[in-house]
Amino acid sequence: MGIMSALELLLTRHFIALVLIVIYGMKLHIHKETRDAELRYFWVAVVCCFLLVIEDVAETACAMDPDLRFFRILFSVIGYALRPIAAVGLLLVVCPPKYRTWKTWLPALVNLAVYATAFFSPIAFSFNEEYEFVRGPLGYCVFVVALLYMLLVLAMAWHRFHERNKAERWIMYICAASCIIAAVIDSIHGSCRVIEAIMISGVFFYIFLRSHDNRLDPLTSLENRFAFYEDVKHWGKSVSAVASIDMNGLKRINDTKGHPEGDRALVEIGRCLSRVNGRDAVAYRIGGDEFLIVFLQQGRPFVEQTVKQVREDVNGAGYSISIGYAMRTHGESAEDALMKSDRAMYEDKAAYYQQADHDRRSTQRRHKNA
Repeated sequence: MGIMSALELLLTRHFIALVLIVIYGMKLHIHKETRDAELRYFWVAVVCCFLLVIEDVAETACAMDPDLRFFRILFSVIGYALRPIAAVGLLLVVCPPKYRTWKTWLPALVNLAVYATAFFSPIAFSFNEEYEFVRGPLGYCVFVVALLYMLLVLAMAWHRFHERNKAERWIMYICAASCIIAAVIDSIHGSCRVIEAIMISGVFFYIFLRSHDNRLDPLTSLENRFAFYEDVKHWGKSVSAVASIDMNGLKRINDTKGHPEGDRALVEIGRCLSRVNGRDAVAYRIGGDEFLIVFLQQGRPFVEQTVKQVREDVNGAGYSISIGYAMRTHGESAEDALMKSDRAMYEDKAAYYQQADHDRRSTQRRHKNA
């Protein structure tokens, strides 16, 4: 295959994939200094897709000359190995850090070992006397492994983003399904549509995660004020209660120990509040030392127990908070409940400082009498 033939193949079979690779790679490079912990995992998919394009051109060239049988097998093995690895990149993007271990790569390594047998066995694939491709008994291993990774992507996406808008979550489901369908088409027709599917899915995953980051408070990683108003509007009548939370003594910590210590206090409170996050409640930092918890379809006992537990957790961490909550009554908006919970929180804060002032004066009297 000459240079012109190779270029023609690139343009006819991989033009869209190449454009996506170039533009997407530029976007990732531009944002390489951002705080996105998952950014480097997008590169796994991008690099794999680029190598798959090169592999397809090289394998096609080798298919024209039987004397290049060894190199055709080599490039075919590389192609089968790269497909699941590209899926691993998408999985690592949505996978929580604690699950990102060497075990994540095991199915991809098994897949590589299966297809590497083509050098000495037809169990995965081979080329007959007419130099035609023949799939062996384990020839569908790559599709099984890719399916496994895509199912894991769906499971991890649900676990991590289950509180998001249902329509937004479907973006990820459709992306994963498109990769699976493209892999099946690829296995039947050899059209390499899986490369385009992976790249398009990667782009939408990136957009989704950037959108998700815009909802997060950068200090505590709780949802932010924007997310609160968006969620309350989306959940509507499902909001059953609101709890308002304000840290006690942040100014004193900032003045006496410095703002870094104050930030550490807020991070610790955010960590305590993150424990309530789930289908029943979501915590937010709406600014400064102000936090909120929104309860979904939960009654007073659950709300009271959660508020009590949050207070105990924060006290156990060495800090103090004031909390007020309000149950949402019939015909009342979430904003109305928020106003009531704010009033209750300020009453709790006034009682806290009144007690603190009483304790301070009692201490002064003891020292004076002594």
